[in-house]
Amino acid sequence: MNPVARPWIGLVVKCLAALALVFAFVFFMRMQEEQSDVERYRSEGTLSRAEVTGRVTDQMVYSGRAGRSRSEDLQVLQVRFVPESPVRYADFPGTASLDDLPLPPAPSGDPLADSQFSDVIFVTRAVFDATQVGDVLTVVDTRYSGDGPEFYDDIRDFDPATYYPRIAIALLLGLAFAILAWRIGKAPVASGAARAAPLPPLVP
Repeated sequence: MNPVARPWIGLVVKCLAALALVFAFVFFMRMQEEQSDVERYRSEGTLSRAEVTGRVTDQMVYSGRAGRSRSEDLQVLQVRFVPESPVRYADFPGTASLDDLPLPPAPSGDPLADSQFSDVIFVTRAVFDATQVGDVLTVVDTRYSGDGPEFYDDIRDFDPATYYPRIAIALLLGLAFAILAWRIGKAPVASGAARAAPLPPLVP
């Protein structure tokens, strides 16, 4: 390796190690945030049936530096549900059955009165394509929260272990880059010491 370029290569590898650790931290924080939200739905949530009243697609555009931008497709389901359902998440399906879940009232024609039973759910493309207007689904909502309803299946099936592989891979990459940077940093010292060592005397 070129001794002039070696310090710069070591610096790049150190930056890669730091970047991998940053990714591990971001994955961990996202896991903690999502787990906290799910636990709140499980402990404070109420269940009701929700009727799909509309399907909307949209696109969110992010503007970056130098005029660069990127877009993200959004799939939205418009639903009517019962935000103040008497059925608690913790009681289902133990003491409460699907028949006990309340259905939203029919629209009254009063926009203000109907708005309290209406909300939106952001979904993946697969869920969006599989859902039609008129479908009746089970949702969880939390009182005194502006987060809106979520699908019961998503709250029930959430497992933070899905984040573990990403965190582990990021940590392993960070460790690998750190070891490589250490070896690159130690190599010049060893070669310099070898060059400074005196030559053995010549035997006549």
